[in-house]
Amino acid sequence: MSRFVPPGSYQKTATQINANLYAKSERRDQRWIASGANITNLSGGLANLDGSLQAENDAAPSSGFVPNGSYKLTSESISVVLSAYCQKRDGSWQWATLDITSYVAGHGDIANIDGQLEIQ
Repeated sequence: MSRFVPPGSYQKTATQINANLYAKSERRDQRWIASGANITNLSGGLANLDGSLQAENDAAPSSGFVPNGSYKLTSESISVVLSAYCQKRDGSWQWATLDITSYVAGHGDIANIDGQLEIQ
C-alpha cells in the first residue's frame, strides 16, 4: 500500500482501498472552492493550481496521513478520508469510510467491524 493508506487488519477483508484528501482551496480570483485529490498512490506532496490540487515533489510527512505541500498555504478545512469496500459478517459487501486526518499509525488498529471501518 501507499504511505497515505494506513496499515490495519481491515486490509484482510476490504478491497478498493483509497485515501482521498478534501479541502477548500483558493483560486487566483480569490474565490474559495471545494477541492480534492485521490492521494492513494501519491509519492510527493500537493500543490494548489487555481483551486485544483495536483501532485508536486515534496518530502514525506513527518507523521500522519496528510501530505505536505504548498497547497497548505492556500487551502483550509483539510481532511483525509479512507474508503474501502468492506465485507460484512453475512458475506455481503458495502462501502465504508473513516476520517483519518488525525490518525497516527500504531495508535489503535483500523479494523473492519461488520462492514464499518473503525479504530480499535
